[in-house]
Amino acid sequence: MPSLRGQGWFRTAMQISYFRKSSAWIFLVLGMAVLLGSCDGLDWRGALIVFALCFACELVDSGLGMGYGTILTPTLLLLGYRPHEIVPTILFSELLSGTAASFFHHQARNVDLRRSGAELKPALLLAAGSVIGVGIGVSLALKLSTEWLSLSIGCIILLSGAFVILFSRRVVAYRTWKIIGLAGVASFNKALSGGGYGPLVTSGQILTGIRGQAAVGITSFAEAFTCLVAVAIFMAKGNYLNLPLLIPMCAGALISVPFSVFAISKTRESHLKVVIGIVTILMGGLTIYKALH
Repeated sequence: MPSLRGQGWFRTAMQISYFRKSSAWIFLVLGMAVLLGSCDGLDWRGALIVFALCFACELVDSGLGMGYGTILTPTLLLLGYRPHEIVPTILFSELLSGTAASFFHHQARNVDLRRSGAELKPALLLAAGSVIGVGIGVSLALKLSTEWLSLSIGCIILLSGAFVILFSRRVVAYRTWKIIGLAGVASFNKALSGGGYGPLVTSGQILTGIRGQAAVGITSFAEAFTCLVAVAIFMAKGNYLNLPLLIPMCAGALISVPFSVFAISKTRESHLKVVIGIVTILMGGLTIYKALH
């Protein structure tokens, strides 16, 4: 009994600490967004729409490890934004939100990213494996039509989700080369279209036996590094970031992170696998639909 009481006290202390850090984070992000928006002369009505959209998309992404770019890219296209300004801006916002999500996932004990942590190695392998895929993806994104490539990406994502559900009680042998290969394909998808990274990486990790909560945290860590490389390549090739779009996008995404991370920390592992599988299938279907229309 003493140990149980101690454990309960420790959990309560962690939750209080998490709440304080989350509150400070939200006020900091809101303050920075208002300050930068005032200096840049934002269209506040349009900015609020983008803010709400990015808040909702990142709520899904930080909670399930997927969905931000996959949902946001086609939605912003429908709102009239041009492709060449959408993808690098989304990648930059995910660089920031992925870094924040990694921190909060670690704080909530969803994932252990300490030097001695069990999840640090796969996180670093995924980050390292992303470099080649990002380089190829950016080059093709700037030169080639992506209809058939998007269709293939959608099919791969859809099948990954199906495998997560079908093999939710089976584990594929963990191999370093499998993780690096997965990172290469997923980062190629990301650099090419602004989406498609999370569904592959999160579902692929679960198939190799990594816990659902840890897989989501690892994906946030690796995706942030992937976005850093992609943004650097885009800007080196003369592309730019749309600041009126970037400010509300980053604000919405960053504020949503503490909420989604806390929610996933309370989700049962068995339920989480099924949800991730279903959402992955939906993301694959959305990608296929987008490619065909």
